[in-house]
Formats: sequence, structure tokens, C-alpha cells
Amino acid sequence: MAECPVCGTEVPLGAGTVRGELIECGDCGSELEVLTTDPMTLGEAPEAEEDWGE
Repeated sequence: MAECPVCGTEVPLGAGTVRGELIECGDCGSELEVLTTDPMTLGEAPEAEEDWGE
């Protein structure tokens, strides 16, 4: 379990969760990124940016 940084709700995470994985908060719907796995820490996922083929 880890805490959603947006709404504070506990977010269940599986045993195979890895750093960089994207998770959605079931309560507020925010897209979150796993920042660390020991201890399990979540942060808001960065917005996807267009690279326009660069």
C-alpha cells in the first residue's frame, strides 16, 4: 500500500510493482507513478509530451 499524493487515499499495489510503473488512484482517478519501492512512494505522473517525430 502507498498513499495517493493527491487525495491521501491508500492505493493497493501488487507484489511485483516496480519503480516507474504507472498506477491509477481508484478514489480520485489521478495517474500516479511509483517513485520508490522501499518504502513505496507515489507521485503524480508527468504529462505525456508530443515529440513530433524528433
